[in-house]
Amino acid sequence: MLELLCQHKVKVFLLYIIMAALIANLIGIVSRILTSGKNPPTGTHSSRSSKYNLPYPRTPHMVLENDVIQGRRVLIIGDVHGCLEELKELLEEAKSRCANHEILPVFVGDLLSKGPYPLETMAGLHDIQHFAVRGNHDEAVLKQALLYKQSENYKFPPKYEWVQKLSDRDIAYLRELPYTIAIPSLNVVIVHAGLIPGTALAEQNLTNMIIMRNIRKSDDGTFTAAELANEGKAWASFWSGPDHVYFGHDAVRQLQEHAHATGLDTGCVYGYRLTGVLVSEEKKEFIHIKAKRVYKQT
Repeated sequence: MLELLCQHKVKVFLLYIIMAALIANLIGIVSRILTSGKNPPTGTHSSRSSKYNLPYPRTPHMVLENDVIQGRRVLIIGDVHGCLEELKELLEEAKSRCANHEILPVFVGDLLSKGPYPLETMAGLHDIQHFAVRGNHDEAVLKQALLYKQSENYKFPPKYEWVQKLSDRDIAYLRELPYTIAIPSLNVVIVHAGLIPGTALAEQNLTNMIIMRNIRKSDDGTFTAAELANEGKAWASFWSGPDHVYFGHDAVRQLQEHAHATGLDTGCVYGYRLTGVLVSEEKKEFIHIKAKRVYKQT
């Protein structure tokens, strides 16, 4: 009788151990589910939001493989800022230079604001196959649109009143703009503002990629991004490859041609030029379209 009682106690004890293990495992699974949306997976940014505190795009770093660009000439286009007439002219000029190839436009960001035709430019973009990275003005527009979505009584700053006319499709487009686009077959990376040398794309600071212009280099060789042009030196002058980076955001410097980086913001909205560059494995060919007028004073 005593032996049976001991066996029963052992079985109960083992059952408790098994149940405790199952409960601990279940708690672990639930915990991982609850926190999966809070912590980025390995290889993504430690901070999943830029200065505008916007939703993180599904694809922060897009890659255009050969099946996307095969048989096409890639046309990388500088900051448009709603200068639709100049954009149309640039696209037509590119087509005339590449009569035997389809053109694939890729924009360096800052598509809409400041210029004369933001809504019409957005509509035009929906009509063509293209790719674009996000700029600081794209994020500012998206921020205004989302605030308006939260409350129709939201009062827009005067320069953003047109944003209330953006459609859900427009907002979804802006929301999913990636921070970078890579084209491995051309050894090209497109970003709006800049990149810190020696730092993987997935580790780059999101805000830096849309606002930096310069880099400060410390005595120990550490790089720090700077937004203002009087702090440090042009970041592209430090970039040593191996990919060639095409970027915008810096209209004051106009066209920038460095060994491994090219700046394409030539200030169309300020009355200068809209610049694009046809890129192939063999060469790059610039196209400059003179602004119709001064849309905004510097």
